[in-house]
Parts: sequence; C-alpha cells; structure tokens
Amino acid sequence: MRATAFVLMLAMTPWAWSETRPEPVSVISTAFADTQSAACRLAFEQAEDDARAQLGTGDTDRLELVSRTDERLGTTEDERFECQVETFWLERQALTAEQPQPDSIREDPLRLGGLESIEGRYQADCRASRRGEACREQIETEAGEALLNRLLQREGLSDDELALESDGFEGSQTFDYDQSDLTLTMDGTFYFIRVAPEQQDTDSTPAPEPTGTQGELTRAKPAKPGPMDNLDVTLFYVWDGNDSASEDELALSARRWGVGLWVDNRIGVSAFWGDERAGIADSRGNVHNAGDRYDIRGVGIGYRVFDNRSVTLENMLHYVDAQPYSTANLDPGCAACTSRSYEAEDYFQASVNLKTNNEGLNLGWMLTWKLRDDVTQFDSLSGGWYVELQF
Repeated sequence: MRATAFVLMLAMTPWAWSETRPEPVSVISTAFADTQSAACRLAFEQAEDDARAQLGTGDTDRLELVSRTDERLGTTEDERFECQVETFWLERQALTAEQPQPDSIREDPLRLGGLESIEGRYQADCRASRRGEACREQIETEAGEALLNRLLQREGLSDDELALESDGFEGSQTFDYDQSDLTLTMDGTFYFIRVAPEQQDTDSTPAPEPTGTQGELTRAKPAKPGPMDNLDVTLFYVWDGNDSASEDELALSARRWGVGLWVDNRIGVSAFWGDERAGIADSRGNVHNAGDRYDIRGVGIGYRVFDNRSVTLENMLHYVDAQPYSTANLDPGCAACTSRSYEAEDYFQASVNLKTNNEGLNLGWMLTWKLRDDVTQFDSLSGGWYVELQF
C-alpha cells in the first residue's frame, strides 16, 4: 500500500546528554490510505523514521516515544482516509548490561497497566439504540477474548493471572438498521489495558500507555455516533394543487402546514392544518378555482417504503376534517364551466410522497387522492411540491 506523507519538524534542538532529562522533539506527520487505521499507522511510521533521521540515533542509542496524538481527518475526494499523528520523541542512551533494570519491571513481570491492541473486523446484532451500545459491548468482548488468548499462549500465562479491560477503538463503524434491529460492523484497532483478573471492570484509575502488541501507543478518539434512526421529527409544507381535470369536473386544491413523528425510519404519524377551495375545469381541462377558501385539519398514519437515508417513499392515510362551508352557486367564471352548488364534507385522503430523507432540508413531490363519494363529476387526484425540515 502506498501512502503520501508530509512531515513538519518543530523544536529541533540538539541536547548534550547528562543526568538531566532533555526536552522532547515534536514531529507531525500526515498520511493517506485505504482505511483509517492504515492511514494512522503509516503516519506514525513516517514520523518515527523522520525523527530517527533527524536525531541521528546510532547503534548505541535508542529512540524513545514520549507521547502520541492521532487525529482522524476523514476522507479525501478520491475516498482515501487521512490521518495526522503528532509525536514527541527523546534520544536516550541505551541501557548497558551493568545498569540495573527499573524497579517497575522487576516488580511487575506481568506488565500490568500496559496497553495492548488487536486489529480486526467484527460484526454484532442487537436491538437498535442511539449509539449501538449493546452491539459495541458484544464486539469488544469478542475482540478482547481473541487478544487475551493470543497473549496467554505467547507468554505462557493462565487466565487466573491476566485479564484485559477495554480502552477504546479506532477505525470505522457501520450502522445498518432494520426497523428495531441493528447490525453494527467495527473495522479497525481495539485497545485493552492489562489488569489483574480481580481488577477487571473495577479499577477506574487511568493506566499508563506503554507499547502495545501492535506498536500503537495512544487511545483512539471516540467515534462519532451514527445516524439517529430511532426518532425523526418533521415540519412540512405542501402545496396540493389540482390544476387540470376533465371538462366541467370539480377539483379541490389545498395548501397545508404539518408536523410528523417517525420511529425507526419506518412508521410515522402526522397532523396538518391549512385551507382548501373548489374549482371547475374548462373546455381545455384547466381548473379555475373559486375565490372562497375554507379551513381543513387532518391526522393520519404512514409508512416509509425504503429504509435508507437518501430517498424514500412515504405512504400516508389521513382523515380530513373540513370546516363548514357551502355555496349554492360555485361559478369561477370560466367557459364551459357549469355553475353548481357545493358543500364541504369530511373525507379520507391517501397520499404517496417521493422525497429526500436526510437530516435537515428535504424536497419531494406528493400525489394525493381525495376519497369523496358524495361529489359527482369529481377529479380526486391532485399533486404538488413538498418541503420539509427533518430533525
């Protein structure tokens, strides 16, 4: 895998070796790769190589990493992941055979508190929640068991001597919702701290961050939560115009404001209010509306056909309450329009709305059938633009 990287060197100052600890050198590196974890790994390797070259470490010296901070920068135009790693390094003289080892190593042969990591792609199914906590716990448990078995076999230990405690994840997370069920896929690096079995899940004291099995030294930043599919709130406006009909047919047009509530991106309820007016089609099929309007209100239920966050098809059924209105002479003054009496009545309406389905502003086109059987020579189908804010 090829990666491009650039390095910015800061505070490159030579230091004379003495018993006084020198100031660390900062190296910042950015790399690109096909996955987020690979980009961060390449950026770190580039920073290490550049720090070694700049400090000129030789056979008798070693490079010591003081701290590391990873920043995930998302994807580029060519869909590659970008990661920036900031590191601080020291050049320390290698320990000689006569030098005693630190007390911490002699007293802690199990290296408790050390950071270990494992890379992999894991998947789990659970009930849908805002951040998929149940799925994440299943995956972290599975990854931790795989890493613990590896460590026990490699170091000849038993599970009575060593346990692991989760310390975060770095990589990609995919949330796939199916109504109230969720499939979570996590692809990246899982981090764990070495603890004694009796301390697992009980010790809240932050642990130091020594080198792990994969050479990664810092905790991953928390992943951003996925789309909130549990609950959507919508504010909408629709201009429901009936501009054409057969000659001398009655047609109804409306304009409506409304609110909606959708669960799991599937089932919803909505209510609207607005006004409506009647019209008659002329000899060319163009509807001429009367000037009088009357108020309408409606409540209904609906279903989203496509379970995705790009485009969906909403089917709704509303009961429409029309305020009292009647006229003995509905005459919009058009050629070949027969004047007639008209009275508003309550009715059911069915609608199909093809719309975008993102958080924020959405647009759609809605077709509405006004199901009235009390009106003769009646064109029930109308259509109009739909505008929505979704939260």
